[in-house]
Amino acid sequence: AAAATAADPSQGKASDPVYENELKGLGNVFAKVSVGKEKQCFAAMAAENKGVDIVVVHPASGDAFHGSFNESSLAMKKEGAKATWGMLFKLMKSGLRKATSKEPNPVDTLTLVISVEKGPTLTFALKNKGKDAGPIHRLLLGPYIQAYEKIKASDDTKYTKIELDMVVKRASIQEAEHKLSLLQTEVEPMITSSKQALEDARAAKEQCDGVRKRIRRLKYAQNKDKDMLYPDGPSVYILHTPHHKEQAPQVVPCNLHAMFWIKEKYGGDTSNPPPATQDTAHDAIIKVLDKVDDWDFDIFALQKVTNGGSLFMMTYTLLYKYGLVQHFNIKEQTMINFLQAMESGYHPNPYHNSTHAADVLQITHFIISTGGLKSAVGLTNNDCLAALLSAAIHDYDHPGFNNNFHIRTSAYLAILYNDRSVLENLHLSQIFDLVKNPKYNIFASLTWDQYKDVRDTMLEMVLATDMGMHAKIYQTFRRRLAEEKEWTSKEDQRLALSIVIKMADISNCCRPPHLYAEWAKRIAAEFYNQGDTEARLNLPISPFMDRRKDKVEFAKGQISFMNYIVIPLFESGAQLLPKVLFTVDVAKKNKSDLLGGGTAAAITAAPSE
Repeated sequence: AAAATAADPSQGKASDPVYENELKGLGNVFAKVSVGKEKQCFAAMAAENKGVDIVVVHPASGDAFHGSFNESSLAMKKEGAKATWGMLFKLMKSGLRKATSKEPNPVDTLTLVISVEKGPTLTFALKNKGKDAGPIHRLLLGPYIQAYEKIKASDDTKYTKIELDMVVKRASIQEAEHKLSLLQTEVEPMITSSKQALEDARAAKEQCDGVRKRIRRLKYAQNKDKDMLYPDGPSVYILHTPHHKEQAPQVVPCNLHAMFWIKEKYGGDTSNPPPATQDTAHDAIIKVLDKVDDWDFDIFALQKVTNGGSLFMMTYTLLYKYGLVQHFNIKEQTMINFLQAMESGYHPNPYHNSTHAADVLQITHFIISTGGLKSAVGLTNNDCLAALLSAAIHDYDHPGFNNNFHIRTSAYLAILYNDRSVLENLHLSQIFDLVKNPKYNIFASLTWDQYKDVRDTMLEMVLATDMGMHAKIYQTFRRRLAEEKEWTSKEDQRLALSIVIKMADISNCCRPPHLYAEWAKRIAAEFYNQGDTEARLNLPISPFMDRRKDKVEFAKGQISFMNYIVIPLFESGAQLLPKVLFTVDVAKKNKSDLLGGGTAAAITAAPSE
């Protein structure tokens, strides 16, 4: 007894009455306690033998960790917490529900940590009792069952109903789990097969893409050099609307004798004459080109004598005639490569084809030279190179359907260019992508400043051919005319050049009647092709594109186009360039013929070419 008293100073001492009274209020406490980071276990606390017993059941091993704490040990914790007995037991009772414990290390000891927010922290060392169920039954299960029986006895009907509901719900859960198991048995093979089908489809798509790319490279042989710049083909693989006909580009052979005559006449170059030939085709070409400075130049005649090479020959001629090949030291073979690729990139559409581009180029030249634009606004060699190339490439790669058709059908190009000047952006981007290949880089000899100036002018001119921008550009031009001052700034020069290419682009109505009638037939054919496609797609047919209304609407549309677009534009252009005023009278004469029915009858015939 003496030894026991020495070991435990509380033995033989009278208990603190306050301690005993507060201890009775502790009762039994149950809680879930965190062990480590993710595990949880049951814990219980109870007042026993004038002390406090705590038990924690380890979640993994099931071992019971137990500790008995008497008045003396609890007094030290009270002092450490600077609390009264009531405060201590209140802290232990409420804190157990938020307690944590550290993984036993060593395995025979578990430390329980009890704390509350902004309060003291208490730790209790619990010994591993192994599978001894005594503390668990005494502190946890026994009191828990007693509490349950007490609650149940207080309202047996209510809890009986709850238990019955639980039985029904468990049965429902079991039935649902059984159905789920059956469904999984059926669905899992389907999931597996669909995954395999998806993988097979992806593999097939990759094979198709590869075959399509090889076909494209074989079919469009002129692009092989461009393709070589990029491991996977051109930088942009343009997907035209699927409704246009497939293009099979054909490079038109050069007439070397006609080209030699042009170089000799305009460049004084007599080097490298071609071999003598009995072919007189070059004589016919030279005869047609003698009228290159005339308003009534017949581009169809040039297209015929060059066997489809009017755009190449017209561009080649004017680049030498303006002295631009000599001034910029453009390599002959590079220029030929570029002009051939440019011409072959035009589609065989009824209207928007290489013949139209050659015609617009010749009229652009007429307005710049004979019309007096070059001297009126002080065009430089940079401006002239940009103007001639803009006219030559202004409809490059045109698929034969207008901007509105691309937008209405959500075509790839409309999405790519956000419905803004769809085709005009296409023409420019494709040409400037082409010249990234040194073989076609007609700008290679220009300095960076020269190239930047030429490119910026070309961008502004070609984008100006979008009829959706006509009103805005026309009104800007009208306001500038009203200022009555010199047209010498770069901004003025580019505005004037934009007006020039717009005039050239719609100049058909101002040409001699036989040329106007031929162009009118061609635009009618292209319009009706689009109208037919719109009808097949169940889209409203665009104005003046319904071939069923040809006899009434086409002439009406042409007259409206002359009244509201062509004649006002050429009248305004004549304010800056009086030498082109005569074109307004030609347009009015063509309009009068339409009203009389003469030209309208000629237009209904099929195009001659």
